[in-house]
Amino acid sequence: MAKDVHLTLAILSVLTLFAATIEGLIRAIKSKPAGAAAGRLGIAVLVVVGITAAAGVALLISGKRPHQWLHLVYAAMAFGLIPVADNAAFAMESPRNSGLARFGGGVVALLVVARLFVTA
Repeated sequence: MAKDVHLTLAILSVLTLFAATIEGLIRAIKSKPAGAAAGRLGIAVLVVVGITAAAGVALLISGKRPHQWLHLVYAAMAFGLIPVADNAAFAMESPRNSGLARFGGGVVALLVVARLFVTA
């Protein structure tokens, strides 16, 4: 049951990360500055990935460990990649580069989450 909840939350995390990644791509293509949607998606990524990680910690405490301990490192990376990319984007003058930063962070986060599914 708990593992199913964690898996469902992981899928929701993928969808949220995908939405944030696409938002960054659209901003890069249109060369528009980040708006309310960018902020909301950034918060949504933190909340959903954070809840997924908390469910994973609950599984860990209950004795269900991942096949590889790298799973925990990947989880931390998935949690932080979008916020790090967004913070790096603040230093960029161009809205296009800001969108590309989020897009790049999102692509890497999605690759990390794909790896998470393999190490579960």
